Amino acid sequence: MTETNSSLLPPPPRPRSRRSRRAGATALLWSAPAIIAGVALAAFDPSPLRAVRDLAFDSFMALKPRVYDADAPVRVVDIDEESLRRMGQWPWPRTILARLVTAIGDAGAAAIALDLLFAEPDRTSLEQIVAGMEASPARDDLARVARERKTTNDDALADAMKRYPVAIGLAVAQSGGEKPPQRVGLVWQGDPGGDFLPQVPARATLPLPGLMESAAGLGALNFLPDRDTIVRRAPSLLMIDGVATPSLSMEALRLAQQASTYLVKASNASGAEAFGQQTGVVSVRNGDIAIDTERDGQIRVYYAGFQPQRRIPAWRILAGDVAPDELRGRIVFVGASAPALADIRATPLQPDAPGVEVHAEAIEHILSGGRLARPDYAVGVEITAIVLGGLLAALVSALCAPLLGAALAFALATSFALGSWLFFARAGLLFDPATPPLAVLAAFASATIAAYRRTEKDRAQIRDAFGRYVSPAVIEALAADPSKLRLGGDIRQVTVLFSDIRNFTQRSERLPANEVVHFLNTVHTPMSDAVMRFGGTVDKYIGDGLMAFWNAPLDDPDHVRNALRAALAMIEELPNISARLSLEQPGDAPPLGLGIGLHTGQACVGNLGSARRFDYSIVGDTVNSAARIEPLCKDYGAQIIVSEAIVAAAPSFAYIEIDAVALRGRQAATRVFAVLGDEKRARDSSFLAFKELHERALRAVRDADQNAESLISECESAAPEPGLALTYARWRKRLAAPIRDGA
Repeated sequence: MTETNSSLLPPPPRPRSRRSRRAGATALLWSAPAIIAGVALAAFDPSPLRAVRDLAFDSFMALKPRVYDADAPVRVVDIDEESLRRMGQWPWPRTILARLVTAIGDAGAAAIALDLLFAEPDRTSLEQIVAGMEASPARDDLARVARERKTTNDDALADAMKRYPVAIGLAVAQSGGEKPPQRVGLVWQGDPGGDFLPQVPARATLPLPGLMESAAGLGALNFLPDRDTIVRRAPSLLMIDGVATPSLSMEALRLAQQASTYLVKASNASGAEAFGQQTGVVSVRNGDIAIDTERDGQIRVYYAGFQPQRRIPAWRILAGDVAPDELRGRIVFVGASAPALADIRATPLQPDAPGVEVHAEAIEHILSGGRLARPDYAVGVEITAIVLGGLLAALVSALCAPLLGAALAFALATSFALGSWLFFARAGLLFDPATPPLAVLAAFASATIAAYRRTEKDRAQIRDAFGRYVSPAVIEALAADPSKLRLGGDIRQVTVLFSDIRNFTQRSERLPANEVVHFLNTVHTPMSDAVMRFGGTVDKYIGDGLMAFWNAPLDDPDHVRNALRAALAMIEELPNISARLSLEQPGDAPPLGLGIGLHTGQACVGNLGSARRFDYSIVGDTVNSAARIEPLCKDYGAQIIVSEAIVAAAPSFAYIEIDAVALRGRQAATRVFAVLGDEKRARDSSFLAFKELHERALRAVRDADQNAESLISECESAAPEPGLALTYARWRKRLAAPIRDGA
């Protein structure tokens, strides 16, 4: 029995279960940062996260707005465009507003809330008109009439307000202002509720004293929009200059119930156990109604959006065109929707909702018994979902195929978002629909990266094994598809470039070997960069020469043009290379030049060589033709010479035909062209004029025309490249050849 040397055999594969356990442990380890980051976001709740969450809740509300009840006990008397047209421009005389209040009150409204600020006397009152007039008999007559009337327009409105439960508004002052009065009773339970309410450091702009005393309620008109200017919450109370001030909507609700006190319940109150933590306001009781709030006492409004049944135009009230049953027993807000009055707000459902409707929607939301709030336990539920979902996503990544794992992770993330939607739609509870799904996907992505690193580590072994024998491009191809590790190739259309450094021999004779290597590296690096910048593959370096090709291994439908652009870029780079070499190797060195030959056609592309040693390259007549075109640059003085096939494939470049040459190994002549620029140069008028002159000269040479010599001389004078003088010298020799033969 032959004994086998086990040290020469590959190690046996690990048992599958062991590999799976190791992959699972690695996946969990790599997913941990994503899970921890998700937990931190949920716990600390930074403002960007709140903004994303609010936008998600807006989307939920747009999909399922609050169902509007046409019999809801709230109406808006709307000062709309038609009312302004009928009753005159704003501001209206307050006698009209007094008529409006009287009509609403006589119809039996439970409460009237005027979403208007009466901070200045009525400018349309007679006494105000008299005050603004210059001394004159007419002014004296009007002043006498005003004294005889004894009451002002503001007095008329105040008298109307005294007869009904009317709430009017105050506003946060832009400058100056006064401390707002404490008009109603406030009872605080639990932690100091005033510490959690929105703090307004400014003072208040109050209504006129006579109107304020006549009103049964006084509430703040202001909302607190989010950073994106959307009003998602209505304040129950605001701390204005240290005074707890109810909002206008809360005052309207209080008056409708004939209540006198607000009860603010905060954390650690009876029935609101917070385990010693001050978590904020829990609820505000307004009369018999307990309203759940967010921690700052604001009410997240569940909007129904624009409803025409909610609005009654003001002009119809004044015209007596509204049935009393439409107003009896309801809370009636008076405000403006006319854009000219500038009381426009953005809500989750409307970019241009009148501010008075936001007050109305807040009351509708409260009275409908609806709920829209984040429960106290929301953060705990979200953290649990993040941890469990993240761990499950990591295991899925480790144990499932990539596509299946991605599908399962996406399904898991979607289930969390769907769960958030169901809680919103069925219970009015707001759970974060963004952070848990994102944490799940991040954990899956992290675990997938770990798996990818393992795969790359395996591929690195292939790179290490073959890196000394094949090019980096081929190594990547082998790592991606080991089946390519075989001999053979494919026939495909390619464009081939050969370049050669001029005067290299003269330079290298003056330099030691190490500086010759440095010189070649200095030249080849930018030349290779130009090739690769335009999608080419550098095949090999042949001493001071370079070979490159296009349209392999990747398809490039524009390969001829890209090869031409690369050749022009190589020529443009020459001055920079010369300047760099002059600094590094000062002295009297011959000028640096470059010759480039291009040809396009079919070639065999693939792994060429032996079974033990091969390279990714191309072979064929196309390669030979390109290699034989390049030396013509030295003979004809052109920097770039291309075949007729190149011109046919990319005719928009700046070409001039220089000759028809029998390439080595061929009997038929091949037309060759010099490239003098790109597509833009080809349209230049000076180039077109030179090209026309050059073609005339070439025809004259071929026809042995007597004007050929003069045309050649003109071409020499107009040539854009001095090296083309060699082309014209060869033409002259051709003209002189018959003379010599005849002699």
